[in-house]
Amino acid sequence: MALVLTLSLCAAAFLLNIHGGLGVKIIGGKEAKPHSMPFMVLIKGKYICGGILIESNWVLTAAHCETDKKTQVFLGVHSISNKKEEQQKFLIKKRIPHPCFDRKTRENDLMLLQLTGNAKLNKNVKLHSLPKNGEDIKAGTKCEVAGWGITNNKATSGSDKLMHVTITILDRQMCNDKKHYNCNPDITNNMFCAGDKRGRKDTCSGDSGGPLLCKGILRGITSFGHKTCGDPKKPGIYTRLTDTYLSWIKKTIGGDF
Repeated sequence: MALVLTLSLCAAAFLLNIHGGLGVKIIGGKEAKPHSMPFMVLIKGKYICGGILIESNWVLTAAHCETDKKTQVFLGVHSISNKKEEQQKFLIKKRIPHPCFDRKTRENDLMLLQLTGNAKLNKNVKLHSLPKNGEDIKAGTKCEVAGWGITNNKATSGSDKLMHVTITILDRQMCNDKKHYNCNPDITNNMFCAGDKRGRKDTCSGDSGGPLLCKGILRGITSFGHKTCGDPKKPGIYTRLTDTYLSWIKKTIGGDF
């Protein structure tokens, strides 16, 4: 199935804050119960990003997250500073951004990271399954996001502990109107627009690459937002795991690397 794009005459120039650029963090949320999300991955590169462990040696994250051979990937983390946790650390063997990732439009903001070893699965480190299909979640649906990003716009660093918050899927047409993103950038059918109409709940810098979970099903990946997190006129944007993207993921991790 070809990618379905929202038709628009949107301008190309825009000002936004890439959620991994400064290490996006959860706005208006609370600390997650330790190890209640054992599939969460902490990526320490130039900036902090999140990710999801989908196979013992594969992590799904956002393509805009900057990684290199020195980037460290941690599993089994709740508190970053707690060295007593049985964390597992890996380097990246192969970095595979979606071939059509566009930094300007933020389309196809997905990346697969192959780890240098296999995770030891236990109560604190578990896989999260991919969805069976790329269902387009209806506006009004409550979903959960999580990450180690900043918790307020004045913060200069992310959260030490994993945070999570419940947000609401918003109508794309509304997100593209003049009171919101004004198609700058265009929020396409390959994206979810989600947040809180009062602007009190959002992802922020450092949360990029983390999961968008709807009824426990992985439906999206944290992608970008406005430079001011929690702005009701600029909700967070998430890459939707469409059927086409799911096919790419399965084909890629099933290949011979």
